[in-house]
Amino acid sequence: MGSGNKKSEPSVEQRGSRPSKLFGNQRDFLLLGNLQTGKSTLFRRMCGDLHDDVAIPGSSLTIVRGRYSPSPLDRIAVVGSLLARLRGVRRPPSAEGQPWLIDAPGTATLFPQSEEEMVARDALLLMNPGAIILVADEKNLSRSLALLLHAAQFGLPTLVVLNMADEASLQGVTIDTEWLSEQLNVDFVRTVALEGRGVADLSRRLLAPRLPNPGVTFPEAIESSLQQLESILAGARIAPRALAVQLLGGDETAARLVKADLGEAVLTDAMAVVDSLAAASARPLDVILTEVFHDHAGRLAARAVTRPPVERVPLLERFGRLAQHPLSGPLIAALVVAAAYLFVGKLGATLVVDWLNATLFEGILYPILDGLMELVPWPIVVDALMDRDFGVLPSGLFLAFGLVLPVLLFFYFAFALLRDSGYLARLSVLLDRLFRMVGLNGKGVLPLAMGFSCVTMALITTRMLESRRERIIASLILLSGVPCAPLLGVMLVILGDMPVSAPLVVFGVIAFQMLLAGWAANRLLPGLTADFIMEVPQMRVPRVRAVLRLTVLQTYHFMKEAVPYFVLASLVLFVFDRVGGLTLIERIAHPLTHGVLGLPDESVQVFIKTLIRRENGATELEHLSGGFTNLQLVVTMVVMTFLTPCVNAIIVLFKERGPKVGAVLLVFVSTYAVLVGAMVYFVCSTLGITFS
Repeated sequence: MGSGNKKSEPSVEQRGSRPSKLFGNQRDFLLLGNLQTGKSTLFRRMCGDLHDDVAIPGSSLTIVRGRYSPSPLDRIAVVGSLLARLRGVRRPPSAEGQPWLIDAPGTATLFPQSEEEMVARDALLLMNPGAIILVADEKNLSRSLALLLHAAQFGLPTLVVLNMADEASLQGVTIDTEWLSEQLNVDFVRTVALEGRGVADLSRRLLAPRLPNPGVTFPEAIESSLQQLESILAGARIAPRALAVQLLGGDETAARLVKADLGEAVLTDAMAVVDSLAAASARPLDVILTEVFHDHAGRLAARAVTRPPVERVPLLERFGRLAQHPLSGPLIAALVVAAAYLFVGKLGATLVVDWLNATLFEGILYPILDGLMELVPWPIVVDALMDRDFGVLPSGLFLAFGLVLPVLLFFYFAFALLRDSGYLARLSVLLDRLFRMVGLNGKGVLPLAMGFSCVTMALITTRMLESRRERIIASLILLSGVPCAPLLGVMLVILGDMPVSAPLVVFGVIAFQMLLAGWAANRLLPGLTADFIMEVPQMRVPRVRAVLRLTVLQTYHFMKEAVPYFVLASLVLFVFDRVGGLTLIERIAHPLTHGVLGLPDESVQVFIKTLIRRENGATELEHLSGGFTNLQLVVTMVVMTFLTPCVNAIIVLFKERGPKVGAVLLVFVSTYAVLVGAMVYFVCSTLGITFS
């Protein structure tokens, strides 16, 4: 096309010759916003668990939509909606109850340069929303205003959410929202999505968003062409002005939409106008249009935003700068990791877990339950419940709540502290150069850090990476070496009783192979690593309420999902053992487990549980650790870390990367796990290293 974007979109054959209306109606709200404005956090706050994924034709990504579920404080808006309908307000709630909210990927522009931006643009062009909720970072209003001015061309009622109001207040930033509202004819709502502040006010404003008046002045030649295009495109289901802007910006999806709605002849006439203007322009039209939006946004922000003069750099901000410095940054990172290890590994995974086991389980629950089991007349039922190896209570519930739960609480608390303080973003900046060695940039820190929480969620988080190549590399690293929080916690429990050489070997092998896998993938996969552009938030003292809330929610959701797997795995293995299946598999696998890996036959049941849930296998290893030597424990932990991930992660892997790539990655990591385990056993045995 005439203006030509930096990154061409998929071909018609890839995305379909006729753009389809995915879903949507005139009562849906589209959440639109830049990256890292808290848009998805706001979406989850407003919808809770009432959401699902919608596939995007021609894309590996999905869009999440959810039914707005008001909190008790918000329900006044539901009552008010009935009055609004009587007054003829344009946007009543949907017929089923509350309106749908559509969470588009974060984007900097509607002239897409990445797959995420293409999907965000598709949300406007193909999903037919009735209104827009534009989520802005109150600290950095200008870039959000530029996106607002572009989206306003679509002629949809719009409401602007100024999120992260607490961080803006911390920095002394104030915004004249009344003046901005008069200039743009939109309402502004201040929120702190993470804490739910302002959401009740937002729910009331959803009843009647206003039609924006952007007031953008285009260069004369562009304005003339826009008017010609509007005349040609009259009758399209998308606002002709919006289609005209997108066509000038080189939007091929908009061109296909025009062809589908108005016919090829109309598209030909429209493209003649676009090509004529592009030929007469010294620069790409999408660049000129983007500058117009940003220049106007800058003028609005300069008038509306007030920042206090910087007299001196606060102590926390000075620490933040040191955390990014190439000399002091690695030292600070090492100290942070050491502190996290002591907090999670020693306090949580050792002291608290040992106290719970000795006091609550061994001291109280087991004696009570053993007494109750004497009243049960069926031995098979007693064994199914209380067998120390496979019983539902000892190897299922007790391990889940006595081992995994406390470790998770400590891990998620530490992770929330790092994230809320702003340190995690600075770690991304610090590690950007290192990550480029493995084909990623600083953005890769978040998915990989998330992997130490939950590999399944981390695989989903890889969507934030710019290219398919980077997402494949990140997925490979996650699958082939990142231990999730429960697995990591149990490993720390087991390693806590060993010499320091044991954790050095285990984590050294994990770190080395993560770098090796990424380095090899970077060399083998074609393409280049994207530039690293990321906003670094202000360093601050973590908010106690936000940290505690995030810790409890993440732990609750994980345990809610994991506990049934613990119970199921224990029951399956109990039945499997009673019918002789476990003995048969141990006999078949004996040449591999004993001859190649040097492990006892009981390691088979550890690996079986690992395939169901990683933390389930880890707790089984801890349960059986008395029958393993220290060297065997080290080898088993290495194999478990590299082995095929849990069922949920496999499902997400195939969904995110596709069946072909997913199958290749799974076969590779499973084979690699055995090879690395065998190598560790061979080297340690040869050198006489027993970790005793």
